Amino acid sequence: MAVLGVYEGHNAGASLISRRTGQVVAAVEEERFSRVKNHDSRPGASPLPVRSIRWCLDRAQQTGETIDVIAIGLMQPDLLQERAWGNFTAAVARGEIQRLRRAAELGLDRDGFTHLPFTTQTRRITRALEAVRAAGMDPATVPHRLYEHHLCHAASFLLAPVERALVVTLDGKGDDLSGSVWQGRGTRLQPVTVIATEWSLGHFYSAATVACGLRPQRDEGKLMALAAHGTLHPGLLAKLRDLISFDAQAGRPTSRMSRGIVQGPYPDRVASFHNEQMAVLIDGIDRADVAHTVQHVLEDVVTRLVQHHLSATGETTIVVSGGVFANVSLNRRLGRLPGVRDLHVHPGMTDSGIALGAAALAYAERCGRRPRPLEDLGLGPAYDADEAVPPFLDIGYRRPTVVEPPHLQLARALARGHVVARFVGGCEYGPRALGHRSVLAPAHNETTLRDLNVRLGRSQIMPFAPIVLSAWAPDLFTDCEALHQPMRFMTTAVTCTDTARREIPAAVHRDGTARPQLVDPRIDPDLADLLTAYRQASGRRGLVNTSFNLHDEPIVCTPRDAARSAAAAHIEVVQVGTDTLTIGAGAEAVSP
Repeated sequence: MAVLGVYEGHNAGASLISRRTGQVVAAVEEERFSRVKNHDSRPGASPLPVRSIRWCLDRAQQTGETIDVIAIGLMQPDLLQERAWGNFTAAVARGEIQRLRRAAELGLDRDGFTHLPFTTQTRRITRALEAVRAAGMDPATVPHRLYEHHLCHAASFLLAPVERALVVTLDGKGDDLSGSVWQGRGTRLQPVTVIATEWSLGHFYSAATVACGLRPQRDEGKLMALAAHGTLHPGLLAKLRDLISFDAQAGRPTSRMSRGIVQGPYPDRVASFHNEQMAVLIDGIDRADVAHTVQHVLEDVVTRLVQHHLSATGETTIVVSGGVFANVSLNRRLGRLPGVRDLHVHPGMTDSGIALGAAALAYAERCGRRPRPLEDLGLGPAYDADEAVPPFLDIGYRRPTVVEPPHLQLARALARGHVVARFVGGCEYGPRALGHRSVLAPAHNETTLRDLNVRLGRSQIMPFAPIVLSAWAPDLFTDCEALHQPMRFMTTAVTCTDTARREIPAAVHRDGTARPQLVDPRIDPDLADLLTAYRQASGRRGLVNTSFNLHDEPIVCTPRDAARSAAAAHIEVVQVGTDTLTIGAGAEAVSP
């Protein structure tokens, strides 16, 4: 028996948890198949997540399990109707009567406008079940369970190796909330408070991203990186604090950014209102200073939120999820708060984690226990040599004449200054490439890395991340104690030591931090062997690890995707499973 998790929204995807073992067997986003970044299957957007669901059904068949429940990351329509219409009428009662004009703009009569949350949610649930049917399973043969968006984010607690924690979720919006706070105990999540869409910190940061000329739900990481190049702007800080603050009495953030908006009940959103408001606020201010000031406000409000609830609950462990926690600088601040023993950032912290969160909730409900904690994130499609190697051979890659273990050949090429790629095992769950679908490069030569950005078509503003053995972390980074788990998954920034600045200088950001991945030899022995061999060949502890994909594409999934991307980026050495393949100067680079 197994639980199938499904989500058909932004970052649509599917997951599978074995009821027999409690292990997460599969988790993959639809974008990996469609090649559409942040694949969104909501009505009017991209197609349904049929291929990701089919992959999970195939995995169930391979492991000899049948699906006995479908878990969907969507709130029950009647409950969403009650919440969303209540939030809307409360805003109107506060004087926001202009919002009623939105019905005419949407072409809806009174009944259609009033019941917009119910009708859209019902349609989404129907479409999610249609996706299951299209993937090859009749959804009528098993029950399905519905779970609201932020509860699915909070279910990250069930997948973390802790028995109790303060759980905090923050994003743009989902099921008419932008965040929530919970206490996790065993298999239970006890709600503490919720944060309405009206007070969304995700929308605040997204509006600043757009106002700085970047793209929403795509370039927030660039805004965070740009922050290190700027300074605090006192005038803008005062204006933003007037808009966004922490309400200690209510125990949640509050925002005035939506005052005056003409917007209907959830899921209606008029993003242009916030974007234009932010554009006026930052007019004439250096964009790096804007980024720095916006980042400061975000960190200030979120740390106040977390500190408030740590104090109220007495917890010392924090589990966080939701798109706001893709911000590694923010996560570093949380891990350094007094009294915090451990911070756990869910590796699929964006909506890529909703399908798995729903599955984890259904598993805990039906089995009375938690799923096994996440360790190896290679939970997507994997390919054997017969499938993986031919697409590379078809475009001119060849096996070296000398047969050696791939980690020795890659280490030799890296020590000689070459860039290499790895296409090994299953595609990673979540937004980070963690060695399965990675491009690796020496971390001491900034010229090589600037060239790599050009070859991959990426912005020079984004810092590269280092990959190192866990045992090396204390020599290279501070803040290691509370942040050890997010360092495993490349989901936090940490302060670099002088040793790191000497050995991996190109992976150190302008503000003296890095976003490392720590490799545990127990979980990924092959990758650990590569890092060890590279140190023996070069004397340096660590490499740069960036995702194996071209600019604006998702991380590669299939062998054909990988071969195309490697050729386009002129990567001449690629590990494909247990094979090393080379082209051009790559043959000489790997030779003894």
